[in-house]
Amino acid sequence: MNILSKSIHAAAGTLLYFLLFSCQTTNEPISEEAVADSVSVDKITLTDAQYKSIGIEIGSAKSESVRTEVKANGRVDLPPENRATISLPIGGKIRYVKALPGQRVRKGELLATLESFEFIQLQQDFLQNTSQLIYLEKELERQRTLTNENVGARKQLEQAQANYASTKAQVQSLEAKLRILGLSGETLLKNGIVPAARIVSPVNGYITVATINLGKETTPGEVLLEVIDKSHMHVELTVFEQDAPFIKEGQRVRIVQPQGESVDASVYLVGKMLEGNTRMLNIHAHVRDEKQEAQLVPGGYVNAFIETGNRMVLTVPTEAVVRKGATGYVYIQEENLTFRRIPVKIGGTSETGNIEVSTSVPLAGVSLVTKGAFLVDAELAKRSEPEEE
Repeated sequence: MNILSKSIHAAAGTLLYFLLFSCQTTNEPISEEAVADSVSVDKITLTDAQYKSIGIEIGSAKSESVRTEVKANGRVDLPPENRATISLPIGGKIRYVKALPGQRVRKGELLATLESFEFIQLQQDFLQNTSQLIYLEKELERQRTLTNENVGARKQLEQAQANYASTKAQVQSLEAKLRILGLSGETLLKNGIVPAARIVSPVNGYITVATINLGKETTPGEVLLEVIDKSHMHVELTVFEQDAPFIKEGQRVRIVQPQGESVDASVYLVGKMLEGNTRMLNIHAHVRDEKQEAQLVPGGYVNAFIETGNRMVLTVPTEAVVRKGATGYVYIQEENLTFRRIPVKIGGTSETGNIEVSTSVPLAGVSLVTKGAFLVDAELAKRSEPEEE
């Protein structure tokens, strides 16, 4: 019992000692620097040497006109008449081919030949029916003469007319089929039957798809080649439903490619209805400069900004803003070497290259860092890091 009592008294004494020590520690004065560091984490005071080494420049926000832009997404495309898919309505075997993806071709240039029994049969039928048509034409004239002289029966004349008309229709049909395969009836009558159909490019441009090779068996309607003409590319864009009322024909469009290059374009056509599920509006834009148009790649995805108007806002130089996505910071000058970080929302760009900023803190007439803000922010971040023990 005495041992327990002594232990309790010892513990109580120890607790009292720590309480007294804590009170003494709490009452010690705290430096102003410590208070500032704990309360104002967005404020920094530089030394003269730091100020000079950073190369800080002081200025103020300006009231400028900036473009109001609607963001859009889309891809580079070609008009239907500049994109050609090459196929044949008959099957056969490739006997000649000179076509590679990326190859530049001219309209009418021979790219391949297709050997086909069906093609040969069409030529044979055309020649036979043409010969028959010549005979029937003479027979028709003979029956007309006999009828006029009251020697032949009118029934025979009518039969001759029917035979001639029927055969003529067959000849015209066969000739049309041969023309689809690249062979005219006149050429066939002059040169005779050819074993293979010619496959030629229907446009000037570049081969993008080539699925054929020497000896390949093809089927009717199979896609053999694709050729595109890049002489007139355009951009198909989409905008959200809430932005649709602001889009008009003729508005300037700034197209940004994946590699970061900008291309100047304009709105050419505006869709008349929203897409069902996506509720997006289609926009058709044309590139203004042919040299810039040549930089585009058909099928490539792009971002775009459609200028819908102008408005007066406060702007600062680009180097005045420490960007954090669509937001950022500027540093306002409170004293000679003391700066405070203010969060801002970033908007459009003025004609002078300055960027729009908006914040709850009034910036008009306030001195701020217009150059060197990034380095000031880096110094603040460095001081905010906890010191290693």
